[in-house]
Amino acid sequence: MWGRTTTAGAVAAALVLAGAPLATAQVPPPTAGGTVAVQLVLPWRDRAGVTALVQAVSDPTSPRYREYVSADEFRARFAPSSADIAAVSDWLRRVGLEVGQVPANRMYVPARGPAAVVAKAFGAHGRLPADIAGRVIGVRGLADEPVAVPDPLPVPVPDQPATPADSTPPTALVYAKPCSSYDGEVVQRSVPKVLGRHQPAVSCGTTVAQQRAAYGANRRGIDGTGETVVVVGSHAVQTLPGDVAEWSKRRGLPALRPGQLQQISYPSAYQTPTAEPYLRPQVWALQSHMLIENLHAMAPGADLVYLGTTSSLDLANGTALAVDGGLGDIVMNGWYSARENTNQASIAQINQTAQQAAATGISLLFASGSIGDNSSQGSKPSPEYPANDPLVTAVGATSLLVGRGGAMREVGWAKTSMTLKDGEWDDDKRNTFRGSGGGTSAVHAQPDYQKPVVPVRLAKRADGTLGRAVPDVAVNGDAETGIVIGMTQRFPDGTDRYAERRHASDESATAVFAAMVALANQAAGKNLGFLNPLLYGLHGKGAFRDVTRLGSLGAGVRTEYVDGATPAKGVKQVLKVFEQYESNVPARGYDTSTGLGSPSTRWLTLLSGR
Repeated sequence: MWGRTTTAGAVAAALVLAGAPLATAQVPPPTAGGTVAVQLVLPWRDRAGVTALVQAVSDPTSPRYREYVSADEFRARFAPSSADIAAVSDWLRRVGLEVGQVPANRMYVPARGPAAVVAKAFGAHGRLPADIAGRVIGVRGLADEPVAVPDPLPVPVPDQPATPADSTPPTALVYAKPCSSYDGEVVQRSVPKVLGRHQPAVSCGTTVAQQRAAYGANRRGIDGTGETVVVVGSHAVQTLPGDVAEWSKRRGLPALRPGQLQQISYPSAYQTPTAEPYLRPQVWALQSHMLIENLHAMAPGADLVYLGTTSSLDLANGTALAVDGGLGDIVMNGWYSARENTNQASIAQINQTAQQAAATGISLLFASGSIGDNSSQGSKPSPEYPANDPLVTAVGATSLLVGRGGAMREVGWAKTSMTLKDGEWDDDKRNTFRGSGGGTSAVHAQPDYQKPVVPVRLAKRADGTLGRAVPDVAVNGDAETGIVIGMTQRFPDGTDRYAERRHASDESATAVFAAMVALANQAAGKNLGFLNPLLYGLHGKGAFRDVTRLGSLGAGVRTEYVDGATPAKGVKQVLKVFEQYESNVPARGYDTSTGLGSPSTRWLTLLSGR
């Protein structure tokens, strides 16, 4: 058997999971040492009972609304039986695989072994003996499913394999001047016109105070104290605590209390498995800083946990651990898959995790993605996994523009890029699209809470049935309008030092919204749990700012250093064009770009009831 360890002693007993990959082949390529990890997912006992419990504690009209059960009670009532676990484990050992540590809620049995043994055990299509097939939902690690990735996409594949020294800071990126302190302040007349006029320099960054004011997060006495938000990502980030402390100091935010930020790390969390060159620690360093700093900006009193798994192999497992171990009141992801997942075991694992979260009063939030409806990647329009699950709150992104005097405009995040080359803008837009994910699920049916709100034209699928629409809400998540983040970076001269840059995405939008939920929990004096029935019940009551298409924002010019961080090799200009929507277009009411809209300044009061 093998297990996980943790750097946070308070939850050491919880982190004992073994991993399973998000694979892309029937039998995935072996990891270092020639081993392959698989995972058999088991169903909850009394699935009807789980569904009824979730409905009862999540429906605002139910007499049992918010009468959550404890994790121990949930396991006692619904965890797969010990007999089923024993039968599955015994079969895995008989076929020559090493069985890993089964989680406390007994939702899956992990195993690993040589690639040839795995191939022989499961066959070309993951077949199981009848006795075992009757006890499980399916197998993860064998069937074709999308790769879990962090933002941004696409992540370049390094030429060289990962090494034990793969924990160096990310290459420095520090944007050059000019930039605009408010929308339209500095017009870039030295570069060619586009859309009939010279465009302004992009924003220098939305301030923390502006972002908090935009969503009514500046209520006196409400700062997230008493709440814990868990971010599930990958790798450990050695510089994160010190960087967040420096970043907070520069913004006049409260210093982190001792223990306010915890990192819980899987073994080898500073390395990248050779088989997964997409997911380097450098990418996750940017991700973790962006998420934790947005959380601290919006809810400076909240406790924060960064759960760093080894790689994409354990992201779904880390989410399950955070929920089953009760590590926080709100659990959010820093990852998603670039299209829907059709592997039944993977779908079930996320859905069962979401059921346990709802039953125990934990809010589970997932980013809706950053490549729109996936058509820019050559795929059919679709939402992303796991934001498409009906039992999670899917958070999309907007562009929040602050004008002179603090006036704000908010539009859907959907942008293309053009680079100035030989005095002209290169308009290869297809490969540079960035925008909020969304669409209608072909996997999940429309949940009841969406029926009164989501237009039938958006929910209807090709076969005439109605599907789950994504996202549910949206907040600022545009790299040109997000807040400035700070982190240790490696500069061209080889030195590592703290520096700041704008950065945002759908995941940072999820962090902003997660912080808002922490504020609402504090204001309400209780966990709000699964949010969607309550959110959709507030539609049309002033809780949301209806984000619609403006069509008049034009573009912004971003000036970048050629070497990424210094003026040594000069600068270049990149044009960012707003509101370049695919099929997800903001409209009055619900839409698949911004969902119900963004939180209004009344959202906190209406959601918390106070």
